[in-house]
Amino acid sequence: MTDERQPLPRVLDDEWEPPQSNRGRRAVVAAFIGMALIVSCVGLVRSLERVSRPDDARAWVPVPPPFAAAPPAMSPDTGLRARRLTGPLNHFDLSEDDERRESSPPPPRPRARPRLAGYLSINSSPWAELSVDGHVVGSTPQIRIRVMPGRHHLILVRAGFQPHSAWVTVPAGGTVRLTDFTLAEIMR
Repeated sequence: MTDERQPLPRVLDDEWEPPQSNRGRRAVVAAFIGMALIVSCVGLVRSLERVSRPDDARAWVPVPPPFAAAPPAMSPDTGLRARRLTGPLNHFDLSEDDERRESSPPPPRPRARPRLAGYLSINSSPWAELSVDGHVVGSTPQIRIRVMPGRHHLILVRAGFQPHSAWVTVPAGGTVRLTDFTLAEIMR
């Protein structure tokens, strides 16, 4: 037996061609990346402008220190007007309109301290669709669902099984793990 390798028959136009250049594809990808960077920078600049506006109503307004004794008497030439306590509003009397222009902006509302979030970790046998406070979260198992501290209503639902409902109280900064839910099969 002789091992003579015969050359493969040539097919018309069976010549090696170099692979096509990816320059066009690279240019398109670079253009998309450039546009994404520009849009991100514009959004960042706009958000910084919103934060640093001095005319923003949420800006901090310093509170004057309380008077140690009785407030000093005001001289009549200060230009401040006393509020009108009695009498009908006369549309020809412009003094109340001036008062509105001269009044200071309302004091800023104190910010509420953020409450620490709590977490839920839930599993069921068999798997089921989980709803927390009426919002569908997904199929079980679910790990570290972020919720506000307090009482929450859980519902587990799966076709062919009886729905399971439960109430749970989540502490601030804590995690509640519920892994013993077993759905009962509907008998037919």
